[in-house]
Amino acid sequence: MNIKLRFTAQIKDVVGNGADTIVVNDGAKLQDLLKKIAGKYGEKFESILFDENNGYRHSNLIVINQSQISYEDNVTLTEGDEVTLMSPISGG
Repeated sequence: MNIKLRFTAQIKDVVGNGADTIVVNDGAKLQDLLKKIAGKYGEKFESILFDENNGYRHSNLIVINQSQISYEDNVTLTEGDEVTLMSPISGG
């Protein structure tokens, strides 16, 4: 299945662009996807999503098809879903 990825803020900077597409197996779940892309985009990306104990950093927001989703929901993805990852924005 093709899943569209969108990135904002710090995540976008680490990835190098605001969008990508990834292929996952039919029936893939959200947590599978996040672990797969953590491996794809490297250690810095992974450290934004997961802490040193591999726990998800809840300061990041996950949006699937314009609905905010919790990491624990671990929803099943479907062909053409758009997953947006938003890291916190800080500034002054």
